[in-house]
This record gives sequence, C-alpha cells and structure tokens, in this order.
Amino acid sequence: MLETTTVHTTQRPIIVLGAGIIGLTTAVRILESPLYHQHHHPVHIIADHLPNDPLDPKYASTIAGAHHLSFADDDDERQRRWDRRTFQVMYDEWRADGEATGLMVLKQTELFVGNSRHLKIYEEHPGFTVVDQSSLPSAIDYSVSFTSLTMTPITYLNRLIKRINQLSDGNVSIHRHHLHSLSDLSHPSVQAMIGSRAIPLAVVVCTGLGSLTLGGVEDKTVFPTRGQVVKIKAPWVRSGYTRQIGGLNGGEGGERTYVIPRADGEVILGGTREEGDWMPYPREETTRDILSRVVEICPELVPKHLLAPALERKQDNAIEDLTRTSGSNRKDAATMSSAHSPSPLDSLIVENLVGFRPSRQNGTRLERGPNLVLSSKEEVASESAVVVYNYGHGGAGWQSCWGTAEDAMALLDKSLS
Repeated sequence: MLETTTVHTTQRPIIVLGAGIIGLTTAVRILESPLYHQHHHPVHIIADHLPNDPLDPKYASTIAGAHHLSFADDDDERQRRWDRRTFQVMYDEWRADGEATGLMVLKQTELFVGNSRHLKIYEEHPGFTVVDQSSLPSAIDYSVSFTSLTMTPITYLNRLIKRINQLSDGNVSIHRHHLHSLSDLSHPSVQAMIGSRAIPLAVVVCTGLGSLTLGGVEDKTVFPTRGQVVKIKAPWVRSGYTRQIGGLNGGEGGERTYVIPRADGEVILGGTREEGDWMPYPREETTRDILSRVVEICPELVPKHLLAPALERKQDNAIEDLTRTSGSNRKDAATMSSAHSPSPLDSLIVENLVGFRPSRQNGTRLERGPNLVLSSKEEVASESAVVVYNYGHGGAGWQSCWGTAEDAMALLDKSLS
C-alpha cells in the first residue's frame, strides 16, 4: 500500500529501510513470521526509490539483468546457501504460477575462456551437464549447461508489493522518504508519517548503495560497480548464455558477456563491471562493444531475415536451391557485427541502461548491529531499537535475496525473543 493515511498507534513498529529486491523480500519474511502473527507490530517500509519509478542507476533492482547465476566460490558456504535457497523459492514460485511471476525457467550455458573449472554449485541445478568439447567453438576452452531462472524485475517486484499488501491485510505502508540518518526515525516528521511516537521495535537496513551515506551507517566500504547493458526485443531467444574470460577470483572477477532472455520477450545483453565508476549515462563505445560480443556467443540473436541468402536465378529463371547457395552469398552473424560497425541487433534495441551494483569490500553485510537509541531516555535499554543490516550484495542481489531475507528475519527473531 503506497502513501496511505496512517492510523496512529502506540504499538512499536518494525521499520524496513529500502524497497528494492532485498528490502521487499525481507518485508515479506517479516510478515510471514510468528513474530508478526503473534504481536502484529505495525510494519513500515521507508525508501528513496520504489519499483515503478523512472529508472535510476542508484536503484539497481529494476535495471538488473536479472538471472540466477551464482558467483559463490566453492568454499563460500554462506553465499552458496543464500543462492541455493533463492533458487528453490523462485523455482517453486514458477512451478505454481508460471511466467506470470516474471520468472522464466531456461537452459543456461556457461562458456569459459582461460579456465576449465566450473563452480560446484552449478552441479546442484537440474539438468547439469558438461558440454562435449568437440561441440564447442575453438575459442571456448570449457562449457557446462544447467537449468536456471531469469527474472523480469518490474513484474516480480510488483508481485512482492501485492504480496505484502495481502499478508498484512493492507496494513503495511510504503513511504517515499529520504532518510538522512537513522536518528531521523525519532524526528516528529517521520513519527507523523508512520503514525507513531513509539520508538521502533526494530530497524532492518536494506539500503544498498545508500548505506554509503546514510547517517548512523555510513559504510565507507560500500561502492558502486557500474554495469551497462543493452535491452532488446527478441522473443525467439529462450536460452541464456554467459562467457567468462578469466577466473571469478572468489566473486565476480574476469570479463563476462551475457545474454539474459526474459519471460516478456525482452533480452538483456551485457555487460560491464566498472568498480567505483559513477557515470550514470550509457557510453556509446560500450554499447557497440556489448553488441559485438554477444553475437559471438549467441548468433541466434540476429533476426533470421538478416542472415538469409539472396535468391539466385538460373538461366531458365528458376530459383536456385537455397541449400546449395555458394558460401560467398551467405551471411554469418559473427562477421556482421563488430565494435566498429553497425550491429545487426540495432533495430532490436529498446534502450541502453546503466545501473550501480551496491558492492561492498567485504561482501554482503548481514548481521545484528548495536541497538539504536532514539529517545531521551537512553538508560532504558528496552526502548531502544534492534538493528539488523542486510546490504552490500553487489551483483548477487537477485540470486540471493530470499536466502538473505530469511537470515535477516532469523536474526531479528533471535534478537527479540
């Protein structure tokens, strides 16, 4: 429920800061918890950006690819667990309601250059197989394929808002408000907005890149990782591809080229990983480079009519058998596109997008912090607010969101029990 008139109450509220994929999934798990069902604490979501806003690089949730492709290193059991759980939840959602969820199940093919080792977590996916080396292009050293998921962000995020409304019987309010500091939660304007002068019972910080400047958090290890992608319309593409050059180095290292089809017929082409780059607008040279790279790994992106040979006629005016047309008359997708020429995909482009992945030097911060004291009665510890942090997911927000939401709820429940 957005920007509704709030009923004033003396019961202590739970505040979720942030309304991206992390904040909204966390809110859902709070509303499904025994804590909420037993005590019905008011729940409020406060955020700068909302899912249906115009696209903004700082709100990465709607600009993300988005697909489930884990970067979890074999030794990173925490990340593996989050990613595994998120795949399970989303796969079950897709099984129940199909592509109306914004989710699409597809065959994902990983192509490796300079590396002949896949992440072990891929073996947990249905349909995992090592691709026969003899079927690979000469430039590819190794490949695996498996069943995975892609997401249409705006569809999925709006379903989460609807679910929040249903779980709370319409009693959760989502407020568009820029909170300068956690201490502002005691300001009269914020108390009036949420309809309560009571100190929050808990605050869950899901502020992504905003954690860099949010007072009371000001995490200087947070930084943007700029990603530029091209969105095209190509509903005939129903398989995903990623080419990894070099190693992941325990995270998102190396150079990645990816093709991410969505249930609505759009395809996201990427990409870039530019750490610390705040440029909010697309660079044309990057667009050209992406369009050239993706055709190398997925030639079927090119519309068939652009690859069709011209008709040849014999002297008797009969049409030559196209299957025997000379090689010189055929078109090849890879040679039609380069970083310095028009691309055969140009006519398919919907828009070029830039988003800032909310990265953090030490990875995701998911922990309980010190209690937040907002009243003048600082000696009354029971009136301070529990604080749980859930931010810094980098490029793994969509693929780990349900796993981290459940861990955040577990921390909250343990802190309040």
